[in-house]
Amino acid sequence: NVGEREQWDRVDDCVQEILQSGCEMLGVQEATPEWMADLTKNLDGWSYIGIGRGDRNGSESEYSAIFYKNDRFEVIDSGNFWYSDTPDVMSKCWHSHHNRICTWGIFYDKKEDKKFVHVNTHMDCDFDLIYKSIPILREKIMPMIEQYPLSCSGDFNSFQNGREYNEIVKFLKDSKFEAPDTMDYLTYHDDCPEKHEGHIIDFIFINDKVKAHKYRVCKDKINGNYASDHFAIYSDLLFTEEQA
Repeated sequence: NVGEREQWDRVDDCVQEILQSGCEMLGVQEATPEWMADLTKNLDGWSYIGIGRGDRNGSESEYSAIFYKNDRFEVIDSGNFWYSDTPDVMSKCWHSHHNRICTWGIFYDKKEDKKFVHVNTHMDCDFDLIYKSIPILREKIMPMIEQYPLSCSGDFNSFQNGREYNEIVKFLKDSKFEAPDTMDYLTYHDDCPEKHEGHIIDFIFINDKVKAHKYRVCKDKINGNYASDHFAIYSDLLFTEEQA
């Protein structure tokens, strides 16, 4: 959300930002069914994997979907899990008001003739619940980390170099610090960047089978407006090793 601007007033800006970034795969957070319908309609040649997190009549709730370009990628396998005591079924994130979901996909890159994994998530706002969620993330994706090049994007609601972040970088690397061409800028702004200076809570993590070349925070306004209350982040990634 961005101030008084409704979804219908931001769809074109969001689509323009996606297209001008040049990305070929992206993860979304807080994507309601209405947003999913608008993005699907306006991103010609793209498909997505993912389901609603389930706290508002199942598929009517928010998605952490992964969108990808059909001419570049093919889905081999995909799935979802939840941050809870029962991660394999749609369930609430402990004492949170919401379910929290993670969507993953194993993809075939037609251009590079390689398989890889992308993971996308949106963690809770409660630091203790984030900390409690990280072992589930690690357990669920560790077999894929060991076998494939892997990237993991998301709104982690935890600060760079904070307790929760430091747990994640024990098994993944931050593409921001791996890329030789990089920058340092906040990712959450809530329509007033000067107020939220230093709020870096969105990340693209990678494993050791991926090399990051470029990292960017897409901080420019689109048509004089912010498309979201977060800045999109972008990373150019190269697969250095495929599965054994």
